[in-house]
Amino acid sequence: MNHALASKLWRVVIPVLGVGAVAVGLIVGGSPATATAGTTSTSVSTTTTSTSSTTTLPGVTTTTGVLGTTTTIPRPSLAWPSQGSAAIIVPQLSVAAASPNQPRQPIASLTKLMTAWVALHRLPLAVGETGPCEIVNASDMALYNYDNATDQSGVKIVMGETLCERTLLRGMLVHSAGDYAQLLAALTGMQQATFVAAMNQTARSLGLRETHYVDVTGISTGDTSTAQNQVVMAEDLMTKEPVVQSIVILTHVALPFAGVVDSFTPFTGQGNVIGVKSGYTSEAGGCDAMAMVDEIGGTAYTTYAVVLGEHTYNPLGTAGDDALALSHSIRASMARVATPTGLEVRWIGAPGDVTTTTTTTTTTSTTTTTTTTTTLP
Repeated sequence: MNHALASKLWRVVIPVLGVGAVAVGLIVGGSPATATAGTTSTSVSTTTTSTSSTTTLPGVTTTTGVLGTTTTIPRPSLAWPSQGSAAIIVPQLSVAAASPNQPRQPIASLTKLMTAWVALHRLPLAVGETGPCEIVNASDMALYNYDNATDQSGVKIVMGETLCERTLLRGMLVHSAGDYAQLLAALTGMQQATFVAAMNQTARSLGLRETHYVDVTGISTGDTSTAQNQVVMAEDLMTKEPVVQSIVILTHVALPFAGVVDSFTPFTGQGNVIGVKSGYTSEAGGCDAMAMVDEIGGTAYTTYAVVLGEHTYNPLGTAGDDALALSHSIRASMARVATPTGLEVRWIGAPGDVTTTTTTTTTTSTTTTTTTTTTLP
């Protein structure tokens, strides 16, 4: 039952702490001189001095020993789910992290995020606009009746009614209506096979290499991805399509003939959660893509978290609980720190979870040094 419900390279570029290039978590020191038996050499060395506009981060500890300087940044205690997989992004800080287990698995109605993406790129829609419309025909009704007979998610439609793009997006994203997803794809003028091909092409263009689609609803077990891929999908869609943001934050919508229907996305409208989408099938388990707005010292940021593969007695609720816990847990790895331009929110957690850049100015001076190497017996 289908309820309503890239890979990016996870790497680290850490600011230089002090003068010189010091890799975080790496012991840096002078290498012992290599003695060559029976030889004396003279060498010319070039000394490079680097200056970097960076600030020591809170929680960073630096120790100096016989082997050099060791800089350690504390690893955060992120609340990864006990089962399933998860990933999280804080785009304002260029921070991304993923649970160790990232299997490619069914994603249920999270598929509809890509359905919305392809439709909106074919038929752009601004906030407040209605968009193009279509009239429900006999073919649409036959598909709707089949969906009902096979217990798929949907909302009531009737022969001859007019449905417009904005309404179809609201029903699909808020109430996860599968029939609205199929009508939205048809509205673009593409056959469903062509539309699905566009979904897969878009996945490749976004770097979602572990993602594959076979339909527009997510009812099939062939709609597969990873938590890492889906958190990128959710963040890209929310960032680039303001109309999606204006829809997924809704706790309910009024639809023609179906009346008022509720959102199945856990915690939407509660505790700063602003969407995005959830899904469930018996094969996929509970899946949730969650966006949450929070702030530190008056600086707002958005967290995107995805949890897949929750197979519990309450799979959708568990996926929502885990996504919320993960979003809250990353808060401890961020803080306001002093920078040359004032106080800024910075990442103070594990360097392995960070993607960021720094600006470094380098000046080079050349010094000639004569070195005498002592010969060994």
